[in-house]
Amino acid sequence: MKIFKTIAAVGGCLLLTAVLTAGAYWLQVTADAKLQPALLQQPSQAACVLDGNREEIADISLKSAARSVRLCHIPLCVRRAFLAAEDKKFYSHHGLDYAGMARAAYKNLRARAFVQGASTISQQLVKNTHLTGEKTLRRKLKEIKLTRLLEKRYTKDEILEMYLNTIYFGHACYGIAGAAEYYFGKSADRLSPAEGATLAAVIRSPNNYSPFIAPEKCRRARDGVLRRMRELGWLKEEEYAKALREVLPAREQGGAAARSYLRGVYEELESLPFFTPYRFRGGCKIYTYLDADMQAYIEGLRTDADRSGKAMLLADNKTRGVIAWHSTAGELRRQPGSLIKPLAVYAPAIEEKLISPCTPVLDEKADFNGYCPSNYKDEYRGYISAREALAESRNVPAVRILERLGVETGIRYLRRLGLPAEENDHTLALALGGLSNGYTPRELAGAYAALAGGGVYAPLRFIDKIEGPNGELLYRRQDARTRAFSDDTAELVCGMLQSAVRCGTAKKLAVLPFAVAAKTGTCGTEAGNTDAWTAACTGSHTAVVWMGNADNARTDITGGGLPCHYAMLLYKKLYERRAPRPFPVSGKVVCRAIDKAAYEREHRVVLAAPRQPARYVQKELFRACCAPKERGTLFSAPQEKASLRCKDGSVIIDLCYTEYYAYIVKRKDIRKKETLYDGKVEKRFTDTLPACGKYIYTVTPYFIADDGERVYGEETVLPSVFLRGQEGEPPKPPPRPDGERPMPLPPAWWKR
Repeated sequence: MKIFKTIAAVGGCLLLTAVLTAGAYWLQVTADAKLQPALLQQPSQAACVLDGNREEIADISLKSAARSVRLCHIPLCVRRAFLAAEDKKFYSHHGLDYAGMARAAYKNLRARAFVQGASTISQQLVKNTHLTGEKTLRRKLKEIKLTRLLEKRYTKDEILEMYLNTIYFGHACYGIAGAAEYYFGKSADRLSPAEGATLAAVIRSPNNYSPFIAPEKCRRARDGVLRRMRELGWLKEEEYAKALREVLPAREQGGAAARSYLRGVYEELESLPFFTPYRFRGGCKIYTYLDADMQAYIEGLRTDADRSGKAMLLADNKTRGVIAWHSTAGELRRQPGSLIKPLAVYAPAIEEKLISPCTPVLDEKADFNGYCPSNYKDEYRGYISAREALAESRNVPAVRILERLGVETGIRYLRRLGLPAEENDHTLALALGGLSNGYTPRELAGAYAALAGGGVYAPLRFIDKIEGPNGELLYRRQDARTRAFSDDTAELVCGMLQSAVRCGTAKKLAVLPFAVAAKTGTCGTEAGNTDAWTAACTGSHTAVVWMGNADNARTDITGGGLPCHYAMLLYKKLYERRAPRPFPVSGKVVCRAIDKAAYEREHRVVLAAPRQPARYVQKELFRACCAPKERGTLFSAPQEKASLRCKDGSVIIDLCYTEYYAYIVKRKDIRKKETLYDGKVEKRFTDTLPACGKYIYTVTPYFIADDGERVYGEETVLPSVFLRGQEGEPPKPPPRPDGERPMPLPPAWWKR
């Protein structure tokens, strides 16, 4: 008995010690936790956005964005949507859900991490307005104390009203009044049950559940809120069914936050790992890369030919910052079409040393194990260079190169450029932009900026840095730049894309007085096009223009048409008072003189001979490690593969290289050797003999060098020719050179 008393006493002391220790810890941690009524109201300023010149963008700042609405003006169904989504026992508890907290604590202990919370609406209001988002015991204890103080001071309706007026709805919207206008273009008192459920779903994670960013996720979350409202008896069956049929908003309804550039800023802000919207309630400065003049120009840019939606983006290649961005359809994902060819096919193939810009590629209809791509208008050119194939955006050569390169290799390089592909995209259709999800203009512009930037990739950003209300640095952009391609590969691909401007599908840019590299792309069918693209680069900036319709309505616009025209106008405006930097030069690209004759005749890339005529030489660029070393033989040692035949008493000599060589043709009989011809020949030389006899012909090819000197090849001796006369009739002897009587012949020599 004494032992049990001792154990009980020790246990009691330990318990008392634990309670006292916990109490002391509670008092210490929560000593400075005081409820501040001013923080429970709408902030007077959430953020101030500055452009690239560090000037405030007054017309899109948020100084006047904050508005409050009385709870009595919010429909009951909307209030219940938030209660169903966040805290169905709100009106029955005293601020804390102890059972829920116990369940969350148990799961967190088992996981040895904060994997689940149990915050009531009262707790969320306190956390959002008074505390940070860190998941620690100290912060939780302060939250509990402040929640108890909140519940003692305010009624439930007052707490719910403050919550709805301060909660963050994404896209720079604080409070239900601003959210109702932004998402639905109406005041909060006119919201429907479905719209209230949508807003209640959005606050879960605005960047992941916004109807403008992830409509399917938003719809599923909204329907879940409606289902809980029905289960709680807050929606009748017919109201529930009607709410499910209601469509989500398709695009922003207006206001300052609907401006494209600002939307991009806040979407990026919400994606930052450290982001919590309530951190900026006291005001902050967001420094961007915006060029205010170009932004104003890009927003007002339109032509009489406009007949679809469009998106235009300009980025600085040095900072990789977006300096202007405007879209009539948001930052939607679209099929890239032929814009993918330099990124997934040509640049990787050059990097892997499979091709150079001048590599001959066969352009003809082909079947790649059941995949049969076609060129535009079903036109084919036979062997053409990789440069021409890319400049003219020919489909079959791109697929042929990707087949040799390997689809997985192309995918690997796309990932280096920040362009992921789904598992079912690993097919040869990748060469033509056949992708499940497609890419955004910003993603594609980032990839092209890598080519223009020497092969180094970094994602494009809107935000440079963020400062707090007291000037403290809250965020500084520190993207790691990664090498996607060697600098010499990037230099060659940019050169190939400049050919697309000079003589390819992007010719509308050729009017600009500086070097531009560009690629166009068009997606569609015989019924019409869905997407038309142009991506263009200078040494300083990258521009991407998309035209099409968000609902995939067909259009007749092609990438080389209006999008290319818009890109030209953007650059014309951007460089009206300056010129862009030249493209980077790696120092590892070499120019070589190529044997044009061997290239066209045999589809081989070999060096030209030292004295080869200039008209049979073409200059080509190569990575130094891939430059050809073999020299062509056509002009280094002229040779002729002539053949001889007889027809109707004539000797015909067929020649192979008449377009390149001139010839000396000689004939020898039993008495003499004479030159029959010296000069150019059209395919064959014909000698009509004056008499029968035995003859030997020789052919010597030569060409005339650019200095006028003849360069002779080897003399080719052809098989002897033996011609007979009519049966029993001796042939006429050949005439003497001096015109005297014919020389006598031995009797019947032709019969021997």
